[in-house]
Amino acid sequence: MNHTGRFDVAILGSGLAGSILAAILARNGLRTLLIEQTVHPRFAIGESTVPETTFQFRVLAYRYGIPELANLSTYNGVRRHIGATSGVKRNFSFVYHRPGRPQNPLETTQFPTLAPPFGPDVHLFRQDVDGYLLTVAASYGAIIRQRTDVIDVKIDGSGVHMRTRAGELFEAEYVVDAGGIKAPIAQMFGLRENPTRMKTNSRAMYTHMIGVTPFDACMAPSPKHGLPSPLSQGTLHHLFDRGWMWVIPFNNHPSSTNRLCSVGLCLDPRHHPNPGVGPEEEFRQFVSRYPALARQFEKAVAIREWTAADRLQFSSTSAVGDRYCLIPHAWGFVDPLFSSGLGIALGAVNMLAHRLIRSKQDGDWSTERFAPIDTRVKRNFAYFDKLVAGSYISFRDFDLWNAWFRVWMIGSFYGGSGVVEILGRWFSTNDTSVFEACEQAPYNGIQTCELPEFAALLDACAADLDAVDAGQLGTQEAAGRIYQRIDQSQMWPAVWGGKHPRPEVRHPGPFTIDRLMRNMMWIQRSAPEFLSRLYRSFRPGALLSFIAKDVRSELEHSGGALAWLARDYVRANNRDWKRFV
Repeated sequence: MNHTGRFDVAILGSGLAGSILAAILARNGLRTLLIEQTVHPRFAIGESTVPETTFQFRVLAYRYGIPELANLSTYNGVRRHIGATSGVKRNFSFVYHRPGRPQNPLETTQFPTLAPPFGPDVHLFRQDVDGYLLTVAASYGAIIRQRTDVIDVKIDGSGVHMRTRAGELFEAEYVVDAGGIKAPIAQMFGLRENPTRMKTNSRAMYTHMIGVTPFDACMAPSPKHGLPSPLSQGTLHHLFDRGWMWVIPFNNHPSSTNRLCSVGLCLDPRHHPNPGVGPEEEFRQFVSRYPALARQFEKAVAIREWTAADRLQFSSTSAVGDRYCLIPHAWGFVDPLFSSGLGIALGAVNMLAHRLIRSKQDGDWSTERFAPIDTRVKRNFAYFDKLVAGSYISFRDFDLWNAWFRVWMIGSFYGGSGVVEILGRWFSTNDTSVFEACEQAPYNGIQTCELPEFAALLDACAADLDAVDAGQLGTQEAAGRIYQRIDQSQMWPAVWGGKHPRPEVRHPGPFTIDRLMRNMMWIQRSAPEFLSRLYRSFRPGALLSFIAKDVRSELEHSGGALAWLARDYVRANNRDWKRFV
């Protein structure tokens, strides 16, 4: 047996979350081992960020002294510091389709991401981003072991003992499982739930393709659909009855050196059973039913083998135990819809990192110290499970989706604003203790799911959808009820096109600096007390100071291209997609 020494923390899995945690721990003085069964570069899903996630990159960077993590918080940061293989994400766009019929441009919705300096968001080309984070972890002193397969883990009073297939023995005070669905700790300790607790039921097939036509060239022009941002400049969601498809282009910026596009089809198997053919043939058969989709994929070719999963959902009994913790993507998974995985993972990393650092200092590795992580992981997954399960029901009818979509928008807005509130405190004080608020309600739940008023709204609207699914309520009546519930909740921002949600207003407008400030000021000055009290420490001056610094930095790196900067900061819009037709 080859004994290789003792570590403070061993991390199994060197994906995005595992490598970030390794970098944080090594930077803060913990002897850290990062074990990877395969080798980089490698394919990974989880390619689309959301504003709440990119804000969390900044939180981790500022709280733990890892400036390299802030590079992932915007598209320009990724392009400049990691590479030009990732794509820009200026929006979430949703396009509804009916079999055999032309796409109706008014059956579309959109939620823009932020303009600089807090945006645009990113389509992460994971093999390059994950490789970058691995080198960051190594640069801070983490010990990296690739092509190392841990086949046995034992935990006793003296710590964690791990044996590899090659006969090596690693020891640590604590082990973190970041291994995804094949998580070693979850498998060895029998933590998987069967059946899963998830209500969502979906299967998927996905790959990377070349030759995918930008969808703006496959549908009616922007004056017809009225959305503020080109659909090919963001994450595109094609919606159908009981299913959806993602299209995530990495080639949608003039500086891009990557011609690939991530494509995946997710279906409810109870309504779309597996036809018994291969995933590529099923995909082709499916898109052929929808004229606009057939045009988009007419010339598309997969450049890697298709991956198919008969059931995406899985879950575990616990995320923490005696001297171990499962990172969220090792604990469970719901569905790629709404790009929730990275946000849940980074929130857990934030909670886990400072506890591990304290444990190194005081020698207390007890389960009780880490128990709040288990609570948060389960609560966040329960929220997204409810949100996604409701979405599959809403896909039956565009008007129903158009109503339900607004519930998600509200959660996204207040969730992101909550992190902005905490960052605003940091910009004003440079005091890392402000980040303790990340574990205080309502900031401790993804998409403000810990805010009681929002939780009540979600539950009531989800009950309406369940009634539709049970045949007890019509889709139009349910949509009307959801609009009424949103209106009564007083959570609809008046700066989103009026004091009341209206079906014809299918987007909130671009989130430029001006509109971001207007949104935050509306919360402070005009929102109900249960909202405004959460954002009273927000200081526009501190944010403006940060913006001024960012503008100077961008001017330096762009060679003084003021016109290009003005477009991104002021308009948050462009027609660069036309270059790729």
